[in-house]
Amino acid sequence: MRVTADDVAARAGVSRSAVSRAFTKGASIQPDKRAHILAMADELGYRPNLMARSLTGGATGLIAVVVGSLSSPYESWFLDILSQGIRSRGLWPLLVPVSPGQEVEPALDHALAYQVDGAVIAAGSVNRKLAERSTANGAPIVVVGRVLDGGGADSVCCDNRAGMAMIAERLVATNRRRIAWIGGRADTFSNVERFDGLTAALSAHGMSLTEARRGDYTTDSGMVQALALLTGRDRPDAIVCGNDAMAIGAISAARRLGLRVPEDVGICGFDDIPAAAWEPFSLTTVANPVTETVKAALDLLTRRIAGENGAPSTIRLPPALCIRQSL
Repeated sequence: MRVTADDVAARAGVSRSAVSRAFTKGASIQPDKRAHILAMADELGYRPNLMARSLTGGATGLIAVVVGSLSSPYESWFLDILSQGIRSRGLWPLLVPVSPGQEVEPALDHALAYQVDGAVIAAGSVNRKLAERSTANGAPIVVVGRVLDGGGADSVCCDNRAGMAMIAERLVATNRRRIAWIGGRADTFSNVERFDGLTAALSAHGMSLTEARRGDYTTDSGMVQALALLTGRDRPDAIVCGNDAMAIGAISAARRLGLRVPEDVGICGFDDIPAAAWEPFSLTTVANPVTETVKAALDLLTRRIAGENGAPSTIRLPPALCIRQSL
C-alpha cells in the first residue's frame, strides 16, 4: 500500500501541511522540524507525489524529451548528452519516443498529462498551433535539429548548409569529380538542408552530383545504397552521406567489394557520432555540435519556464569539419 503524506504526518506528530512545507524548497519551516519530518518520511519510504504538487501550482521538475528511434547511433548519443544536461540543472527527463512517421502531437499531449515543466522536441514535425498550445498549458517547448515553420517556439539547429560547404571544399581539395549522394528520408529537415547545401556548394565550383540515392539514416541502408552505386556503370570516386550511420555502411560496402577507402572511393558523413572516430572507420565528417546544442536548448527552455517572454529565438550553431582517413 502506498505511503501517503498523512502517514508521515502521523509518524512525525505534525500536521499534513508541515509535511508539505518540509518537501517544498524555500518553504517556511524550522530546520530541525524539517530534518525530523524528512527522517520519518525516509523511514516509511515516502516520496512526494509530483503530479499532486503540480495541481497546486508547483513545478514537477520533469522535462519531456521527444526523440526518434533509440536504435539510431545519433539519437542515443544525443539523448545521453541531453539527459545529463537536464539532470545537471536539477531536473528529470521524461522520455517520449516517436518512431519515424508517427505524429508528435499525441505523444506531446501524453507528456503534458504528467504536468511537465517544459519539453525538448528532437523528432517529428511540430506546427505553430501545437507549440502555442503546449506553452499555453504551462509547458514551453524548444525544437532541436530543425527550425519551426512559422515560429511559435524557440529552435536550436546546426548550420547544415555551412557543414556541407565544408565537405564540398574537401572534395575539391582531394580532386574528387564523380560525386554521389546518399540522403535520408526526403521530408526531414536535415535531409533537405544538407542536400541543398551540398548541391549549391558544388555548383559554385562548377560541379554537380553524378547520382543521388535515398536511405533511411541506418547503417544497413547506407550499405545497400553504396553497393548499388559502387557496382553501377559510372562508379563514383566519392560518396557523401546525409549522416554518419549511412557513411559507416558505405565504408563497409566498399570493403566488401574490395575497394580501398579513400584511394578508390572517398566517403564522408555528417554528425561526428562517437563511432566515426573508431579506427575501423576513421570517418571524415562534419561535427554537429551536440553539446553546444543541448546547452543552448536548455538555456532557452529554463528561461521560458522562469517566465521570460518575447519572440521565439532561432539559434544556428556552426559546424566543424573533422578530417580523418576516409576522405
